[in-house]
Amino acid sequence: MSQLLRFSPAQRAAHFLVSLSGMLLLITGLPITFSGQLRWVIDFMGGPAVSMFIHRLCGLILAFSLAFFGTYFILERITRGRGDSNITFTLGFFIQLGKDFVQDMLWTFGLVEERPKSGKYDWVMVADILTVPIFCLIEVITGAILWFPFPLLENNPGLFFIFRLIHVAVAVFAIFFVFAHATILHFTPGNFPINMGIFSGLIPKHKAEGEFPEWVPIAKRVDVEEEEYRFHPIGYVIGAIACGIMGLAAYTVYLLGEEGLAGFRLLESSTTAFVALNGVMLVFFVYVLLTFYGIGKALARTTA
Repeated sequence: MSQLLRFSPAQRAAHFLVSLSGMLLLITGLPITFSGQLRWVIDFMGGPAVSMFIHRLCGLILAFSLAFFGTYFILERITRGRGDSNITFTLGFFIQLGKDFVQDMLWTFGLVEERPKSGKYDWVMVADILTVPIFCLIEVITGAILWFPFPLLENNPGLFFIFRLIHVAVAVFAIFFVFAHATILHFTPGNFPINMGIFSGLIPKHKAEGEFPEWVPIAKRVDVEEEEYRFHPIGYVIGAIACGIMGLAAYTVYLLGEEGLAGFRLLESSTTAFVALNGVMLVFFVYVLLTFYGIGKALARTTA
């Protein structure tokens, strides 16, 4: 049976580099901010010099990926058009996204019978595509400023603090983004433990017909053997655990607010914050391993 070509090699490479460098940035960066709860991560890596080297190296990889692939995709759009993409950057398109969001939420809670029918990218994916580059750009710029502070910042600690606050705030937001992204796209029972589409570039036709029905007629077919569909109920359990950790992390952010942010450092010890932040960190380690598992499995298929 045939599969459909969903992602190009450039898209898959961009996802791998951005997701891997982004998660490693969080793994090495959050212990700097929450040293009272995550000091063990720095020690595990060999000390602050090693963890900071990894942090900056991943920052450079993220900056390169953002510049290279951003330029590549813009030029591809200009020279080749949008191809099978349904993203049009028109007012009507974004209005429809809003309608799809509302209908999807109603369907989730059983208030309507059908999910919205989408093209290649549904409203969740469009949100990912549009917001990830923006947040990455903010982190690259603020990270570069903190790494190489110009004289105005050196003589103005308050301004330096503002840039640091922005840098950390986006990183804290990224915790929730990564958890939501993984829970929706990877930990669902039909995809668990990982959605291979972004690694292999392929999606089974029967699966695409259920998730992206308007894209199927224009998608390119590839004659490769489909994997047997497997439903993993444990995905519900893992998803529930991820939601629980997100809830604890949200409470940790509340504690930051109670302390007046305190430079995004928790001044008082909190068992909830300790459990939440260490849960986040352990899940990120699992995500990194799954990323290598996904790319390794995809490469093994192509060479088989």
